[in-house]
Amino acid sequence: MSDEPVSSHRVIEPSVLYVGTPVYLVATSNPDGSPNLAPASSHFALGRTIVLGLEEGGQSLDNLRRSPELTVNFPEAAQWRHVERLAGVTGRDPVPSAKAGVYAFEPRKFERAGLTPLASQLVGPPRVAEAPLQLEARAVRITPAANGEFGLVEAEVVRVHAAERIAVAGTDHLDPAAWHPLIYAYRHFYDRGPEVGWTRKSPLARAPEAVERWESAGGAWRIARAGRESAAVELLRCDGGEVVEMLTLRESRELRWAAVQLAISGEGR
Repeated sequence: MSDEPVSSHRVIEPSVLYVGTPVYLVATSNPDGSPNLAPASSHFALGRTIVLGLEEGGQSLDNLRRSPELTVNFPEAAQWRHVERLAGVTGRDPVPSAKAGVYAFEPRKFERAGLTPLASQLVGPPRVAEAPLQLEARAVRITPAANGEFGLVEAEVVRVHAAERIAVAGTDHLDPAAWHPLIYAYRHFYDRGPEVGWTRKSPLARAPEAVERWESAGGAWRIARAGRESAAVELLRCDGGEVVEMLTLRESRELRWAAVQLAISGEGR
């Protein structure tokens, strides 16, 4: 008898593979110096580089090939209507044949979206004043896709602007609990769901105060169990041996902390 697992999946052929990424609005400079604003969602970031996937034949990519400065603006979930107002318009005149009959030429993209241009500090194109997170950037390389349908824009981020309400006071960190980016998945918009955990590298994921006090006094600790309603932490002697006290956690964030510790240790399931 085979021990191979039986798959419950089936083969599908989706028309798009937007499994769920934050929407952004990219602002670039038109040949006459006016700003172009376009919605997109294909991107990833590593360090201070953000890589954007922009369609060929669009005004944004043409603008960047001529003038490499841009801003990348991330709206929050409640602003999805502003994004959708840009869905059927293009900055290209005449409208490309592939978009004829579906898209209309619109030179005043900010006004169309009901958004406000805000002067950037280091680049020419404006930021979106209403967007909680705004990046000023310069394109350093544009690589055509193998299928010729889009270009990969590698851009160096030169300045980051964050609304006070999504930043952690006194730090350079974004507050993940306050940040609600507009998520685009399979042509539908979503808000971010509730927090379920975090990685060990998170600078904001602190242990419960009682555990921190025990550690600062030289003691060790171990997660005994972590459930949906409660978790138990064994407070140990400094040598990690005898259990001195059993600490019970019930607050939701503390329960997630306990679950993360089990996952890090390899014991969580």
